[in-house]
Amino acid sequence: MSIEFKLLKELDELRAAHERADYFFVVVLAPQLLVQIIDTLASYSEEWIERKITSKFTREEKEVYRLAGQLQKKESDRSYIVGALVSIFESGHWEACSAKSNFVKYFTKLDDLVSLRNVFSHEYYIKEISINRAKNCSKAGIQLAELFAEQLYSEGENA
Repeated sequence: MSIEFKLLKELDELRAAHERADYFFVVVLAPQLLVQIIDTLASYSEEWIERKITSKFTREEKEVYRLAGQLQKKESDRSYIVGALVSIFESGHWEACSAKSNFVKYFTKLDDLVSLRNVFSHEYYIKEISINRAKNCSKAGIQLAELFAEQLYSEGENA
């Protein structure tokens, strides 16, 4: 079973959980799924980057960039996912006339999703969350995952 198939199956499970109104499950796991999809997308181009760009780097430079990338991902999944959103923006995925508004739309969805996930993780018993916010963030998590899953299809075909 390919990694892409597993990720798409996870996305289907998030959709099913959303339909069952298990918004907690979706909000907590969607950011993790986004990171896994982005990691898979990044792996498609690693060989090309190695041949064209990093082949000119010293071993020490490669190690520094690898460590910096690891730290960025560990430090903040929000920043990591925003970086991938910027890549989609720069790639021309959206029409020029709507690119900025689409970026802002998905950025806002991500920001609220990760904020609510953090509330669930750290203040679940302290803060009361409206069911409407949980439902909207759950839906946003699925929409973000679908956006990146589209990239999986196109990158997988080009790999």
